[in-house]
Amino acid sequence: MARAAKHRHVAGGGYARGEETRARIVSAALRLFGERGFDGASTRDIAAGAGVNAPALQYYFDSKEGVYVACVEHIVKRVWESMSGVIDDAERRAAENADDAALIETYCEIQVQLCRFMFTSEEAEVGRLFMARLQSGEGPPAGFQSIYQHISSRMSIALSTILGRLLGLPAEDEETLVRSAMLTGQLHVFHVSQHSVLTQLKWDRIDERRLNLLVRLVREHTATLLRAMVKSRDSANTVHALHGKRPASRIKKKVAAGRH
Repeated sequence: MARAAKHRHVAGGGYARGEETRARIVSAALRLFGERGFDGASTRDIAAGAGVNAPALQYYFDSKEGVYVACVEHIVKRVWESMSGVIDDAERRAAENADDAALIETYCEIQVQLCRFMFTSEEAEVGRLFMARLQSGEGPPAGFQSIYQHISSRMSIALSTILGRLLGLPAEDEETLVRSAMLTGQLHVFHVSQHSVLTQLKWDRIDERRLNLLVRLVREHTATLLRAMVKSRDSANTVHALHGKRPASRIKKKVAAGRH
C-alpha cells in the first residue's frame, strides 16, 4: 500500500517552507485529481499548479500515488476534525444503552454535522470532485483504503450500531446496513451530484438560507424514518409477545434465512 512520503525539510528553518510547499502541492493535486482523475492529472501539471518544479513532487511524496494518498490524508484530517465529536458521542451513547429518543437524536446530529461540513468547509468544496471520483472506484486502491480505515469504517459502525438498536436487528445485518446507506444518501446526492441537483432546484449555489433548509429537512426526514422503524420494531415485539415468543425471534429468523 502506498503511503505519503514522510515530511522532509532542510536544516536552518526550512521546515515551515517545506510544509508550505507540501500544502500547495496537495491543494493543486486535489483540484486536478478532481477535475481530471488520477490518470488524467500529470505530475507536471500538479507541479505547475503548485508553483514548484516537477522534482519537488518526488522529493516530498516519492510518486504521483504518494501525492494522491496525501490528498486523502488531508481530507481525512479535516473530516475528522469536524466529525469526531458527534461520533464519540454516538459511541458513548451506544455503550451506555441510551434510550430510543437519545439514539435518534444522536443519529440526527451526525447527519446534521456531516451536512454542515459538506457545504461550509472550504476543504470539502475543493475535495468534492476528488471524493466523487474516489468513491466511484477511481484512483489507487490505497486512497480508498485509507479513508475507509480512518473515517468511513468508524462512522459506519457508529451509525449501524444505533440503527440496529432502533430496528431490533444486529448492527451487521444486511437490512441495517442498507437502511444506513439510504439515510446517508440523502446528503450524498446534494454533494456528489451537486450540479444536476442545483440545476433542478434552480439554485446557483447553496447559501446559508438553503443550507439551513437542507439541515432542517435532513433532520426531519431522518427522525421521521427512525421513529417509524422503532414503531415497526415495537409492533413486531408485541406480536411476538402475544404468541409467547421472545422479541429476539426476528433476529433469529433473519440469521436462519441467510443460511439457506
